[in-house]
Amino acid sequence: MLVFNNIDEIDISCDTCVTIGNFDGVHKGHQTLMKKAIEYSKLNNLKSVVFTFANHPVNYFKPGYVKNIITYDEKKTLLEDLGVDVLVNIPFGVEMTEISAEDYVQNILIDKLHVKKLIVGHDFTFARKREGNVEVLKKLSTEKGFELEIVTPVLVDGKRVSSTDIRAMIAEGDVSGAEKLLGRYFAVEGIVIRARQIGRTIGFPTANLDVDKNMVIPQKGIYATIAKIDNRVFCGATSIGTNPTVNGKGLSIETYILDFDEDIYDQRLRIEFVERMRDEIKFDSVEGLKEQLTEDVEYVRKNYVRHCQP
Repeated sequence: MLVFNNIDEIDISCDTCVTIGNFDGVHKGHQTLMKKAIEYSKLNNLKSVVFTFANHPVNYFKPGYVKNIITYDEKKTLLEDLGVDVLVNIPFGVEMTEISAEDYVQNILIDKLHVKKLIVGHDFTFARKREGNVEVLKKLSTEKGFELEIVTPVLVDGKRVSSTDIRAMIAEGDVSGAEKLLGRYFAVEGIVIRARQIGRTIGFPTANLDVDKNMVIPQKGIYATIAKIDNRVFCGATSIGTNPTVNGKGLSIETYILDFDEDIYDQRLRIEFVERMRDEIKFDSVEGLKEQLTEDVEYVRKNYVRHCQP
């Protein structure tokens, strides 16, 4: 997959089928647009292009307001796996707030990307003050000679798939609901760091993850998870919280990895959230905590170990 991270870098000589959007979750709705672009491109000897932004446009106006569902690396991998030919992943900056809808279409889509077909969602808006929309695109596509396809909303259980809803589900701990809309488990990645190491003293050593602060984080609680490290897959029980039983203070993401006993400090670990099992609890004693952790691990082993192949 060819990647361009700046408008000025774009160097495409062939005709294309383009889909545009924030694609901030690459959820089932986004995937529908991309698959249509890929299929049409294959049938018509074009290159499929996903045109998106490195930062959420809302965060340009309100820094940090919208949390990320996926990292750039994950987005890139997902698009590559789908079969996208070209990824244009540019910063959303002042030029995007000042360009007119017609200049956007002419200067970027036609002159830079050589668009022959454009595929967008029904609620797509673009250019300064969102003056561009599907009605404007219908007019411009006729004038400038490219085909336009407007895709209706993708529904799951009768409800439109949206990144806003996915963020809300994750923040509320409904990771299984988010999985239905994403088409995969929500995940966080980070480097395993040294912490208080209290889990080790009670027989449950955990991997403490240093996670990008711009990512949406699930609600406090205990989760059944899948842990991936060095292309190996294990089941896990992940705690998100402050560890109140042992007087913890800051929020931590810690995973007990089943059937695993290796030193992985300073290594990258991926945690995929499968199910929220329970709330975080402050126990009266460490023994009470150990008993509950044992139950948590057994629940994961009974229900999910078949998904994990070390």
